[in-house]
Amino acid sequence: MHEVSIHPSIANGEVLVAAGVYDVLSAKLAARAGFQSVVLSGYAVSASYLGEPDFGLLTQTEMLDVARRVCRAVDIPVIVDGDTGHGSAMNVQHLVRELLRMGAAGVILEDQSWPKRCGHMRGKSVCSLQDHVAKIRAAVDARREADRPFFITARTDALEPLGIDEAIRRGVAYKEAGADVIFVEAPQDEEQMRRIVAEIPGAKTINNIEGGATPILPLEELVAMGFFSVGFVLTGLYAAAHALSATYAHLLRHGTSAGLQDRMMGFDEFGEVVGLERTYALDEHYRAS
Repeated sequence: MHEVSIHPSIANGEVLVAAGVYDVLSAKLAARAGFQSVVLSGYAVSASYLGEPDFGLLTQTEMLDVARRVCRAVDIPVIVDGDTGHGSAMNVQHLVRELLRMGAAGVILEDQSWPKRCGHMRGKSVCSLQDHVAKIRAAVDARREADRPFFITARTDALEPLGIDEAIRRGVAYKEAGADVIFVEAPQDEEQMRRIVAEIPGAKTINNIEGGATPILPLEELVAMGFFSVGFVLTGLYAAAHALSATYAHLLRHGTSAGLQDRMMGFDEFGEVVGLERTYALDEHYRAS
């Protein structure tokens, strides 16, 4: 890891900041930068794996395929976006068991109706509170089979279609059902954020989505409010998309990569990211033997 300056709230353990990732390379880069955990975002995987928006098109099998490779590639905790669980409470149990087998550190389960969509998109609807409570209980039961730490984050998208009072009611119910962390998606102002923290027991997390419905506040303010963790789940994806778009446009315009060097990794640095020297060593070992 390169030497980086760490924000005081992170360095002092006041808040956990997680980077959103979408494949093995993005996860390796987040770990290399010094992040202590990553979130495998369904929105980002749908974009990178399918080239489609987060509209319920990504299957559980496809998400598990990416999650398995990410968990194998990095040594930091990987929290996996489980969407709605892709079905009933039994589908949730299958999902959690598979995540436990691959070494994932936790799952996020949301209460949208299927087909779900990104929490900052319009037109959302939610399932009944009772249905999602059953899914949380199913996840808790599956976790017991493994007898190891595995964080269950219960997300509610009820705020936009049903209002803040219903979102808080659901957050309380999901905590009572056994969720470790409560995630009320897309609060629209600081007053709603404060109510979420004050009225729902236990640990709460919040997403920072550039251009989304929630104002992005300084970490100090989120810590003062009482949030346990903050996710920058799409920042890396958006930055990568911007960089690729600008780079490809430059190549077409100028016919050369000259002028891009200060915006690119070099051959040797990228080799370090993907473990080139280790692979050279393995190759030489087996050639010698």
